[in-house]
Amino acid sequence: MKKAIDVKINVKPIFSNVVHTAIWEGPCRVGTVEELSPEYEQRVGREQVRVWVEVLKKNLAGCANVLEPAYIEYTESFYIPDESFDVLKDDLDEVDIFLISYRLPGLERLGKPISMINNGPAPVDLGAFYSETGTEFYFGHDYEEYNEILSLLQVRKAIRSTKLLVLTACEQFPVSVNSSNPDLYGLNRMYGIRSARRSIKDVFDVMKNLDCEEKISEEADRLMAGAGKANITKEWISSDLRYKEAVKVMMESLGCNAFTTACKELCATRLPMANKCTPCLTHAMLKDSGIPTACEEDLNVWMAVMVMMYLSKKSVFMGNPSLVHAHRRPVEDLGMTTLLDGPAEGFDEDVLEIRHAVPSLKLEGFDQPDMPYDIGHFTYAGWGAKIQVNMAAGSTRAVTIGRFSRDGKRMMVTRGEIVGCSLRDIECSPAVYYRVEGGAREFRHALAEGGYGHHLAVIYGDYTNKLKALGKIVGFTVEHHR
Repeated sequence: MKKAIDVKINVKPIFSNVVHTAIWEGPCRVGTVEELSPEYEQRVGREQVRVWVEVLKKNLAGCANVLEPAYIEYTESFYIPDESFDVLKDDLDEVDIFLISYRLPGLERLGKPISMINNGPAPVDLGAFYSETGTEFYFGHDYEEYNEILSLLQVRKAIRSTKLLVLTACEQFPVSVNSSNPDLYGLNRMYGIRSARRSIKDVFDVMKNLDCEEKISEEADRLMAGAGKANITKEWISSDLRYKEAVKVMMESLGCNAFTTACKELCATRLPMANKCTPCLTHAMLKDSGIPTACEEDLNVWMAVMVMMYLSKKSVFMGNPSLVHAHRRPVEDLGMTTLLDGPAEGFDEDVLEIRHAVPSLKLEGFDQPDMPYDIGHFTYAGWGAKIQVNMAAGSTRAVTIGRFSRDGKRMMVTRGEIVGCSLRDIECSPAVYYRVEGGAREFRHALAEGGYGHHLAVIYGDYTNKLKALGKIVGFTVEHHR
């Protein structure tokens, strides 16, 4: 499967060199006779492009591919003939962004974003010009700043490379998420996201024809061996892994690299009961492999999961937001059974609870070790595997919480702090408790009144400013609740 998160930005360096037609000095030109000669300027320019590209390859971020550099000369007439741009034809379709060394009049007509790394006046001048004439332009004062820009452009490219498999009951929107965006075509027009809609029942037909029992058995053994506690049988973990493999087969056959499915409608078919599986483990494991997923066919939270995953390179927790009143005991009063972290007698203030059965093991980063975990079961009968993670035991308690609006044009974000975590043996778990900027009550009101809705996506760390910068590049508005 070609994962969108793995795409790279193709940077095309263009070194432009003014080679004067004669030797003279003036108000914008000084030098020795040798330095002012056309032959010297041409020779130095060709050497400079070689050195420049070597430095680029050493300093550009890993999310970038440096394409073959182009060298373009023009005279003091500052006119560049059309044929001078022919050197860009061979790989023009591959180019995501041009990186120029200096002004290159006429480049904008090729319709590609243009960029510079420059501390002088040129990028300020060009930026003003291009912003008024509709050309996409970025500049960094140094490699650190420029690489940050490339990382945001990489996220945009990843979004445009995403195709979502929607296993649906074919209603306009799922019954459990009235606020979910019903307009998949609109998401394609706005962001380039493609999709394939299929019946929630189709995956069970695929499950019947799977031929990977040995692989499933080995994966079940690995999950059980890695768990601190496995309160479920291998047989029923294997049932959930069959569902996951069937989803992956459907994704491969349809060219998809993202996933969501209805939940209440799926439950009503009784097919999960017949096959002894729930989608929870599938969501957790797909996210750990860099594939954005969301429960309950909720496209608003799926958008947030996708954007936050691509940006942070971390797996994402999602769940239902509830208000926990001050001084209410998180365990007995709220239906949980095991308090892992937090005050047993309750919090001194109202806090936000986010609860679902889809935490992941790569919450601290895809390049980081797995979070410690248990494996539990969703049903009283003992089937329906779910990963259980104490999210209060991460390396940080700071988080970013977000969700997209129903129209897909806006994203609500806020900063949070984990203040507790609890589990229960059945149903959705863990429940994670957060202190959020602006207050939990006010945040919930803002989600309702702003047209956002209920499921929320959560990542470790503060990404609010990066999300604002990303929104400007991708084309969505970020509303920071605080």
